Amino acid sequence: MARLIPLILIALAVWFWLRARRKTAAYMASYERPADRSGEGDEQRRDPPAPAA
Repeated sequence: MARLIPLILIALAVWFWLRARRKTAAYMASYERPADRSGEGDEQRRDPPAPAA
């Protein structure tokens, strides 16, 4: 039992660390996503035609 407790604590620490990394990566991806999408509409948006003088 004395050997099992440190193994459980180490396993929990690794699990929480991996979970925090996954949540941080998801947060960073959601934070960066709007900046990536800003250029998507440029191909569809057109300038108004120049006036015929």
